[in-house]
Amino acid sequence: MLIQNNSGQNFTAIHKFNIKNTTNFDKKINFKVFEITPSDKSFLNSMYENIDLEKLTKGITQDKIEVWYTMIKEAIRLAQNSKNKSYLLAQKQKPCGIMTFTPEGKKYEILRVATWPIKKDEKTPLAGTALFKTTFEDFAAQSDTSKIELDAIKNGPYDVISKYLKLGFKPLGGGNFIELMRISRAQVINTLGKLNTLLTTIPSQKNENLDLYQILKI
Repeated sequence: MLIQNNSGQNFTAIHKFNIKNTTNFDKKINFKVFEITPSDKSFLNSMYENIDLEKLTKGITQDKIEVWYTMIKEAIRLAQNSKNKSYLLAQKQKPCGIMTFTPEGKKYEILRVATWPIKKDEKTPLAGTALFKTTFEDFAAQSDTSKIELDAIKNGPYDVISKYLKLGFKPLGGGNFIELMRISRAQVINTLGKLNTLLTTIPSQKNENLDLYQILKI
């Protein structure tokens, strides 16, 4: 449902891209990507409070559900830092993913990424891929960038390390719960070439600040 904004807060979310699947995928996909800032804190917190992973999923243990909630909450918390950059992904007017990263000179650091279902017992296909594609394109547009790093969560609800390996990340070691991974600029360009055969990114024609309460259902 659409929730009325009663906070009196100014919002700075911008609809940046539409992402659609190519004919090489058997299910129609249409994502909207919003760039969000600390000014969108009220919406993000309301969004988090309305995500019910226990209701939306089955066959996942409670300890992994709790890690999943933490991943989403951390991505939201880190989005409150103005030095970071965050993308919110939505499908059918419903938020389904968030990625927060730090562009630090030649290196990008993906701080947290999480996706979640919008319909009971159904995954949201290519949501994570769409977020990575958006961040890879941001990275590739900067001529002096050289690498992206992230900490892969080992004890989350799904095996993300294998997914990151397919995207071109290389494992660098870690502990029981975290694996540091890195991808070079050359590999990002290579991976984007492959992702472009799967997903098409279409820049939005509008560049105005939006109240997400009026656009998305939470």
